[in-house]
Parts: sequence; C-alpha cells; structure tokens
Amino acid sequence: MNAKLYPVTTDTETTEAVEAAREALNAHETIVIPTDTVYGIACDAFSHQGVSKLLADKGRSRTMPPPVLIFDLAALAGVADEIPNDVYDLGNKFWPGALTIILYSYPSLTWDLGETQGTVAVRVPDDKFALKLLTEHGPLAVSSANKTGQPAAANAEEALTQLGKDVTLVVDDGPRPAPQEDGSVGESKPSTILDCTSTPYVVVREGAITVEELREVVPSIVTRSELNARNDEKDKQETSTQEDTEQKPTGQEDLDEAYDQWDAEHSGSGKEPERAASPVAGSIADMLLGAVNTATSLAADKKPEFDQKRLRGYRNNTPQPVKTAQAPVKPVSTDAARALVHGEAKSES
Repeated sequence: MNAKLYPVTTDTETTEAVEAAREALNAHETIVIPTDTVYGIACDAFSHQGVSKLLADKGRSRTMPPPVLIFDLAALAGVADEIPNDVYDLGNKFWPGALTIILYSYPSLTWDLGETQGTVAVRVPDDKFALKLLTEHGPLAVSSANKTGQPAAANAEEALTQLGKDVTLVVDDGPRPAPQEDGSVGESKPSTILDCTSTPYVVVREGAITVEELREVVPSIVTRSELNARNDEKDKQETSTQEDTEQKPTGQEDLDEAYDQWDAEHSGSGKEPERAASPVAGSIADMLLGAVNTATSLAADKKPEFDQKRLRGYRNNTPQPVKTAQAPVKPVSTDAARALVHGEAKSES
C-alpha cells in the first residue's frame, strides 16, 4: 500500500484532507498528520484495531502505549479521571502546546491503548490542521511518525519514507516545527511529558517546555533524578533510625547497664561496702529477707546474723504475695442462717 499525499495549503485542500482522514480513521486505518512538534502517526483512540495497527506500523509493543490528542482542555474530563486543579492550571498555561500530561484514564472508556496501567497521556496540540481534525472527529491516539529506533519525521517526505507502505494517507503542511514569522525554524523538540498521577508531579521527559517553565505554575514539580535522590535520602534516614532502635538496650539490659555503672564508680576504693542494718525481729522485712527461728534468736538475746549485701542476683527475685492464715469457718444451721438474714430468733429443734 502506498500512502496518498494530501497538501493543505488552501481551505479547499484542508477540507478535502479532513474528510479523507476521517474516512480512513472510521475504517480503523492509520494516517500521518502534522502536529506542533513533529509529524505523527494517528488512529481513532477508541478503535482497538486501529491502535493495534499503529503499534504494528511503528514496530512497537503494547508496553509503549501511544498518547491521546484532544481538541481542547474542556475535553480532558471526558478521557481522564481524578483531575487535580493544578492540572487545569497547567492546561490553561501550556495548551494548546507541547505538554503531555499523564493522568488516570476514565474507567468507563472502552478503549485499549496498550498496557497503560489505568493511565492515559493527554495533549492538546498547537496545530491548525490537527485541531480541526480533532474537533470534527474526536480523540486520536498519536505517536511520532517513524519506525521505532529511527528519527521522528519532521516533514511529510520523511514520513512517507518510513511509513508510506503502512498508512493510508499523509497530510503535508510543511516542515515541523513550523517556520516563525521571520522565516526562522526552531529546533525540533518533542513534547515535555509530566506524570500527574501522584505528588509531587514528575517530569518523565523534558522537551519543548522546560522544568523551570512548569515550576512557574506548580513549584513542587520535580525531575525524575530529583525524585530518586529524595527517595534515597529517605531510605538512608529510615535505615539509620531502625539501626538506632535495634541497638538501644531495653528492659533487663537497661538495669544491667545501670548497675555496671554503679559498680564502676564505687569499686576500687579499698573500702568494704556498707551493710544495711538488720531488720527488726519479727517484722515483715525480717521474714522476707530470710530470718528463721526468730523466737530462738530472741531467747538467746542475739540479733539475727545474715549478710545483707546488695547482691546482683536479687534483681531477678520477684517478690511473691504473702499469704495469711485464716481461721476455720464454723458452719451454722439453716435456722441460724435464716435468723441472721431475717432477724428471726428461732430455736433449733
């Protein structure tokens, strides 16, 4: 198949080219059209067959889905969901223009652009013919007009050379980027791609619109390298915090450390550690500390003798509750119990 060339130097030619393009799109074919950046290969965004052919014509897999062109910012809500206000600010500033914005696609749409992970890359081109076709036909899936790995076509002749045997027609509107009023032609640059599916927004590819220009609208926008640096620093801080937590002693280790410090401060002086006074005989302290046969000791007029050094082993001796003996309970008869409850004095039979 050899593509037909459609020049658009007059209004009549433009009308004819739009009609031919719409006919091909409705037949699930692919075409080449001019945009404000480079020439693009296009198909109906809602045609599964058309998208499959576009990817095949370029030699591209489904893992690299094409962006979608729309005619105006007002059409964005028809293809994208959960649109932040910042995105509308960016659209008002740079659309029509060379800014492609990645958003979550509208869930009810039946299109199949490839493995998009639920997202869609959207742009409004700043090109007279492209906008006219988009207005009359609807959203188009568009990718640069070239075979994968080859330079993007900057004019109709280059597009014919690479894709002339694959597409139905090529619209010729001169070189891209289009010459300025003074006749000069700027450098051919692709659109800038901005991922707005999470915050901060990330510049996936810097093209015709610079990061600095984007930050004039949304200051928090970052490049991919800046985001990676932030994530690396965050990982380092989390790792450091985790190591500090793991090294910090807790529980018994805290006690051991405190006692070791006390021993270091009070040992080596040559003095015998002070002993605590013996508890009063018969007291609870006397019983808890192990004094036995207190009565015998008192009869001999001797104080209980036992070592009360603060030995480290006592740390693990958990005091047990002291059980006190209770006097046996004498059972009462039924009549006696009734008398206690009701105040009756009834003699037992």
